[in-house]
Amino acid sequence: MEYRDAATLLTVTSPWPGATTRFCYLLKKRGAVTPTGYDDCQVVEIPVKRLVSLSTTHLAFLDELGLVDRLVGFSSPERVYTPSVRKAIAAGKIKKVGLGPNLQIETILDLQPDLILTYGTGTFRDAHPKLLEAGLKVAINGEDMESHPLGRAEWLKFGALFFDRGKEASHIFAAMEARYLKLASLTKNINHRPRALTNTPFSGRWNVARGESFAARLLADAGADYIWKDLPGTGSMPMDIEMVYERGAGADFWVNTGIWTTLAQAASSAPRMATFKAVKEKRLYNRNRRVNDSGANDYWESGMVQPDVILADLIRIFHPELLPNHELYYYQKLP
Repeated sequence: MEYRDAATLLTVTSPWPGATTRFCYLLKKRGAVTPTGYDDCQVVEIPVKRLVSLSTTHLAFLDELGLVDRLVGFSSPERVYTPSVRKAIAAGKIKKVGLGPNLQIETILDLQPDLILTYGTGTFRDAHPKLLEAGLKVAINGEDMESHPLGRAEWLKFGALFFDRGKEASHIFAAMEARYLKLASLTKNINHRPRALTNTPFSGRWNVARGESFAARLLADAGADYIWKDLPGTGSMPMDIEMVYERGAGADFWVNTGIWTTLAQAASSAPRMATFKAVKEKRLYNRNRRVNDSGANDYWESGMVQPDVILADLIRIFHPELLPNHELYYYQKLP
């Protein structure tokens, strides 16, 4: 972030793994003269009054900063957990705009948004090329490329700047950071770190978080020994199932178990999984404690600005003696 000629210049250099494209945004106050020399940047007038979002991870910062009234369109309103957003949807204030091949460009144009907030993958699934072609303002964040949970949460400051709420976001982040670091200090010098397996197989592959990802850092800060901590890079990658079997069979804990809600599902998915140490000792935990009737999971909404609460959950799982009074908020044990 830079300040240039009474405007704010934001540059996203790593929007997705292996990206060679950067995105820059010149934020200027409404009615102000547009600085020259930034022809390769999108010029966005702030504060944004009408927003379209294409990801549930954006909803938390809007709710936290009291900006839900600016949201006029969302990709899948039926899959929302955040109460303030659901209330606006029920009142007809937020329209469905779709995603991927079902993206409704005409609906978005009718909404006349000042900005569309989305994400990028570098594949044909991305929405931003079509939106930009239609003459719309589009901002892409790179939260999934972060190597630390606090780095991911800090993207709330990126979103806040489009609404001229940078100071408020900085205060919120500073308090969150202090809480997170205090919790992480509890496990800094522990002697025993239980081995942790994550995720579940799908279509012959097992996506695992790389060792320098924010997901791996969460496990490390929680006092766990992540089985793929030696896998370089951020983000995730598909792993051969046999390789996961080899490393994961002896893991003490199994967390983030996808759609599984019971131990029986894990055991029935593949006979070999029933022999995993974590299954036999009934140490499976999933981040699905806060799921509503429509299937929306609050972990992917409020959890994006509460990494300290996620960390507290994981510490309680791996080292219950360190947080004996903490009640699991996002996670629950599989029965």
